[in-house]
Amino acid sequence: MKPLDAEMFDCLVIGGGAAGLTAAVYLGRYRRRALLIDDGGSRVARIPKTHNVLGFPDGIAGPELLERMRVHAGRYGAVLEMGRVEGLRRHEDGGFEAVAGSRTVRARRVLLATGARDVEPDIPGLAPALQAGVVRYCPICDGYETQGRRVAVLGRAQHGVRESVFVAGFDNRVTWLAMKSQQHVAASELARLQAAGVRIENRAPRAIRCGTSNVMVELADGDTLEFDVLYAALGLVHACGLATAMGAQCRPDGQLEVTDHYETTVPGLYAAGDVAVDLNQINVAAGQAAIAATAIHNSL
Repeated sequence: MKPLDAEMFDCLVIGGGAAGLTAAVYLGRYRRRALLIDDGGSRVARIPKTHNVLGFPDGIAGPELLERMRVHAGRYGAVLEMGRVEGLRRHEDGGFEAVAGSRTVRARRVLLATGARDVEPDIPGLAPALQAGVVRYCPICDGYETQGRRVAVLGRAQHGVRESVFVAGFDNRVTWLAMKSQQHVAASELARLQAAGVRIENRAPRAIRCGTSNVMVELADGDTLEFDVLYAALGLVHACGLATAMGAQCRPDGQLEVTDHYETTVPGLYAAGDVAVDLNQINVAAGQAAIAATAIHNSL
């Protein structure tokens, strides 16, 4: 059997989250030779349980969902490897060459599914609260489960305002933890918060403590506030560096500009999932990857 670095793959998929694994399934079923390289950084792996993925009405843990998707992709011949792609370049013939560790991989097309990472608040106690499910990142995913509860939104300025108003739409008792950013918000936006019934707490938090079903936020002056759920709304950093190094265009937040078929501004380089322009959602990522993989198949 030839070593992998001597092969020309139809498509190299970079990233093993919902987008990358969906693309691997599609490419395998199209009988294309696909290699997926994953550095293990998918946001899906951090989800204690989601009820927002189609087909799992009782919910499924993120790691279990990823494992099911890996099995699915492997069944159709996709090669799945752990590793990190550190460099990517395009040849004059339209193919690509990727550096992953000590070897080089060649592919006719590349699909970036490198995703994003949440900007975490620099506050002690975050990790155990995330694991307990009382600190969360995505009210689009699980706002339904918070109905009628005491919810905090930790976020600065406009980002925090938008998410607070969104969370209040689930009939929650919402407090915006503004982190001393209230003065940077226009009066009209503060009026939106008032109309939505959102309480504003501008003092800076200094620690988070979690119980089995609640979360306590200790403020800088020693006061403590108690909530059922806290949403961290500090934004995302999108992993677009491999694409932008080749001249791909992206938005200020790092999401890559793509066509209707999810091709970037670099011919032959596609993007799907959180790194592409659209909602940061598992279902959205899977849909984008299905379109991109089909476009890749048809282009070969």
